[in-house]
Amino acid sequence: MRHTGLLLLSLAAALASCSSDDDGDYKSPQTENADGRILRQLTINEVPITRATLTDETSALGAAWNAGDEATYFNVSSFTSTTMDVGTLTAASTGSTSMFNGSVRCKAGDKVALFYPVQDIPTQTIEAENKARGQYTINLAGQDGTLATIAKNFHYVYGVAAVTSVTDNTAKATIDNMQSLLAVCKFTFTDGTNAIPVKTLTINYYDNSMSYTTIGYPLSATLTPTADVSTLALTYPNQGNDAWNDKGLSVTLDSETSDGVYVALFPHSPTGYMHFTVTNSSDTYTGTAKAKLKAGKYYPVSLKLTKQ
Repeated sequence: MRHTGLLLLSLAAALASCSSDDDGDYKSPQTENADGRILRQLTINEVPITRATLTDETSALGAAWNAGDEATYFNVSSFTSTTMDVGTLTAASTGSTSMFNGSVRCKAGDKVALFYPVQDIPTQTIEAENKARGQYTINLAGQDGTLATIAKNFHYVYGVAAVTSVTDNTAKATIDNMQSLLAVCKFTFTDGTNAIPVKTLTINYYDNSMSYTTIGYPLSATLTPTADVSTLALTYPNQGNDAWNDKGLSVTLDSETSDGVYVALFPHSPTGYMHFTVTNSSDTYTGTAKAKLKAGKYYPVSLKLTKQ
């Protein structure tokens, strides 16, 4: 990651295909809308983007595309109560730049959001799963402490392309920088003298008032697509919601290590403090630290813990 911890890379991309529901609420790709939107091959040139294969460069993380990487597009301009133009696009090559191939229903002037990593966006609200129609879910559960897994599944980024010109079958667009939605930390731990091997790391928000208690950690948040990246904001669940784990965010490694644990975290702290619990084959250690994380930052941090 360059520029406050995340490296912005260039790519040439083509936005990909639109899906349509079987229930008739969505337009057929073969049907031109009254507003002029049809399925077009859309090309975006020289896209500065933060992404995907991550490498630790001590104080920053480097990034690159892989051929076959998939991202989700969402036409913010066409989104209504009956229309949702959303689909997948795929990187054509490996390197610091790549073309993304596909098509999208659009017209000149449209704003098309781009998300990585790819995921389905619900076309209808699913209350039982806390998913709203058209919202993107940021999920932190399932981390294993490695940079490779963060790069593949948890390095969430968002940007918006503006369609500048169209023909009957093609379109061109420009895009500003993609923005990272999470902070990435590399935690190492000591007892003040010796390194502490980690098998499981559990992170909680910590109430540093008179109660001095851990209060859990939300395992997911939601993002509503917007045409203005400057207004981008994550929405966090209330305590007690199913998406909030009162036992904290747990990261279990395949094997013990004292070399560092990589974790993607929300740029959010309701109390300003975090509580850390480390377990290994022989002992448990705990400690607290002030926490003020920013999206797009990389934090290599060493913390002192106390043996329990």
